[in-house]
Amino acid sequence: MGTDVATFARQLREDGIEAAKIEAAKILADARKEAEKIVNAARTEATKVEKETQVRIQQNRHRSEDELRLVARDLINTFRKKIEEIGTRLLKGKVAEGLNDKEIIRTAITELLKTQQSGQKWEITLSAKIAKPLAEAVAAVFRENGAAVQLTGEMAKAGFEMRVAGGNEVFEVTEESVTETFRKLLSPELKKLLEA
Repeated sequence: MGTDVATFARQLREDGIEAAKIEAAKILADARKEAEKIVNAARTEATKVEKETQVRIQQNRHRSEDELRLVARDLINTFRKKIEEIGTRLLKGKVAEGLNDKEIIRTAITELLKTQQSGQKWEITLSAKIAKPLAEAVAAVFRENGAAVQLTGEMAKAGFEMRVAGGNEVFEVTEESVTETFRKLLSPELKKLLEA
């Protein structure tokens, strides 16, 4: 054994340093692998969270848009109803004014009788405002159209109501009926206009 203690110590030291370097390299490689796993897991989790967040953001955006559409629809419906109410009120006054005009009533009855079979007996109720001054003119219109008429009373609203004597079908031309007819015609057109 020709190795002296110094050489032996040096050899031990070199072997120890070399073993430590190998061990350190192995630990460092393991640490790097572990760090890479942690970083990859963190990236995967971050991507997953980001996707989930984007999905939630989209869902919230869609929900908000749907809610806004519902609010807009409700506002438009409320606005349309208000316009209808105002229009109906304004129209009702004009219709009442027109249905208190003797010539308009005479013309309306004449046109209505043209669509009915002749020789029938009719019952008619006139507006109190025009009943007395118009009674004879209305009776003449019925006679001209080959029909008989009986005045059955007066009504508080403007216009007239008539029916075949003993019949159930009533022809009502009053401020309410005419205004309601116009409202029914106006409502779909107003809806189209507001939704455009």
